[in-house]
Amino acid sequence: MADLVERGTGIHNGSMHRCLSQIQIRLFENDRGLDNIVSTSSIIEGVNTSAQNVIIWRSKIGGSKLKKFSYKNIIGRGGRMFKHFVGNIYLLDEPPKDEDAQLEIDFPEQILGDLDEEQDGDRLTPEQLEHIAEYRQSMSDIIGEDEFARLRRDNVLHDSDSEFLLRLATDMHNHPEEWNGFAFLNSDNPQNWERMLYRLLNFKSTGWDGRFTDIVVATKAMSQNWNWHLSRILDRLDDDSIGIDQFFKLERTITYKLSALVSDANELYKIIINSEVDVSRFISSLSRAFLPEPVYSLEEYGLPRMISKKIHESKLIDFTTANFGLNHAIQQFQEIGLERMLKIEPLTAFDRYVMKFFFHGITPVDEEA
Repeated sequence: MADLVERGTGIHNGSMHRCLSQIQIRLFENDRGLDNIVSTSSIIEGVNTSAQNVIIWRSKIGGSKLKKFSYKNIIGRGGRMFKHFVGNIYLLDEPPKDEDAQLEIDFPEQILGDLDEEQDGDRLTPEQLEHIAEYRQSMSDIIGEDEFARLRRDNVLHDSDSEFLLRLATDMHNHPEEWNGFAFLNSDNPQNWERMLYRLLNFKSTGWDGRFTDIVVATKAMSQNWNWHLSRILDRLDDDSIGIDQFFKLERTITYKLSALVSDANELYKIIINSEVDVSRFISSLSRAFLPEPVYSLEEYGLPRMISKKIHESKLIDFTTANFGLNHAIQQFQEIGLERMLKIEPLTAFDRYVMKFFFHGITPVDEEA
């Protein structure tokens, strides 16, 4: 990417870190910024930009054909009132064929754990209704009707795959001794997490963006996200052939999917095996990539963690303060102001450009005017 940016070309795809995607879109819209963006279909997902020329290289997303709706969304980027009065669309592949816009939504088996026979009965097949009833009865036999009703009522469980949840609960009920060490997930030593992480991953064998080994290795390395420089973490992962792109891809998987898996296991463990064991602290750390909560959230606003760390070390803002959330952080940024922030000694010229971009996003419109 760095080589292409020097030549005025940016890259946009779903695997790229959100901060980099946002900055490149910003540079593309700048008259003295990027001339071109090479993108996957990710350019239509929450991105508001336009171009004078749009070139469709392939009418596919991966191995699947591009849907007509997405295709029109992409070519709609060509031309924009008050920006590019005329847009040019170049097709290097056959456009998708017109299709019936009517949607038929069937309930897949994987979400039956979230459905109810009475509320959703008219939209389910007899086989699915029977499946839900069996799931409810089996789970109630293991954890009790009241606990099962509470989990459903309060939406405590993240996963809606009834077969997976029942398999997990059954194993805890039948083999509690094999879950000894679950509390080690709260350990400050990442080596102590390994056995239990592999055990949990084996219960949910599909839907991961990498091998189990990569997920466990990356989780242990991520535990140093706030303590180590990114280059040191990547050096540690080099022996496992995990580069920067794969690292951030795994980080998204870990913060969303793995944290949800551990959270569901934690809830069932407290009910079935030991109510005094709670690994919520570990789950919280997983869900924010072992970064202070506001630092992880600020990346969605366009402020990379490396710059947040420089701000933290300057002592202008302490991101590790207890009960210090995103709203508190943004309020402090606004109170301190851009001018003081730009004077932080270790910030590079590019850091300052990013800082200005970030402040543009958190500045009220009337204040900007």
